[in-house]
Amino acid sequence: MEDTTRRPQLSRRRLMGILAGGIAASAVGGVGIFTAQSGGNAAGPSPAPATTSSSATASGSSPAVSAKVVDPVVRVQTDEDTWYAWQWVNLTTGETYGSANAATQTNNTESMIKAWIGADYLAGIEASGQTLSDADKTLITKMIKQSDNAAAQTLYLRRGGDEVIQRAIDECGLTGTTITETWWSKTQITALDATRMMREILRRAETSEPVRWLVDDLMRNVADDNAFGIAQVLAETDPQADPAVKNGWTDHAATGLWNLNCLAEWASTGTGDRIVLAILTRYPLDYGQAYGEKVCREVTSQLLAQLTGDL
Repeated sequence: MEDTTRRPQLSRRRLMGILAGGIAASAVGGVGIFTAQSGGNAAGPSPAPATTSSSATASGSSPAVSAKVVDPVVRVQTDEDTWYAWQWVNLTTGETYGSANAATQTNNTESMIKAWIGADYLAGIEASGQTLSDADKTLITKMIKQSDNAAAQTLYLRRGGDEVIQRAIDECGLTGTTITETWWSKTQITALDATRMMREILRRAETSEPVRWLVDDLMRNVADDNAFGIAQVLAETDPQADPAVKNGWTDHAATGLWNLNCLAEWASTGTGDRIVLAILTRYPLDYGQAYGEKVCREVTSQLLAQLTGDL
């Protein structure tokens, strides 16, 4: 199904030097980047619950965490058979906010997982001491910028298939993610885990030139029809934000549902803070792709207005 929503052009990439140093924070499931937050209801199509929030505890040379001044409230007008979840992470201050189901309810990753498939493949190349070939560069570029499924499948199989997803769980500290055998796109992931995955990719980009290329050259320059949701809002409200994007979207005849996700990292022009936001949605096929994109835009707009003042 083709979406007719207008997608503004993304700004050019900017280097990611601000990320150096990492963030020390209270642990969730043994991961020191995020703080715990309350759980939600059992998984299944339902309106997203009220939001919860938490702030990380700074230590050592990490940036001091500012006092929490607001609990964002996200209320998107949706039909009752729409499910969504979201997680917001401020990499600069350590503050995190998420829907009450962000750590407990899952969605298919769809093409969002391609960001990890690329980072994992590059890790394998670096570990072996090899140089990334032009053919591999072409595959990774197609997978990220055009969201090419055949390229993703090739890279996924070369690195062991489900072992790629297991490494994501182990190396990104994912606590709510499960493997669906032989199906990278049907990996079940929470919104919280999606931000953890992105954070690990960004951490690697600090020291790895190939991963920096993945983030800055590819994810910051995805094709226009891949840059919906979060990226659309930023293009209109904060044109210098230069987001790194990897969305995922599939209409499933077998389940009668769309699974559509948005994942992005950017620097807020207003505050200078670096943000990671994940939004997951699931809803009936009849609503079309544009419906899910709109949910992602509305969640983004409401969070920007409350947490950055960019709207």
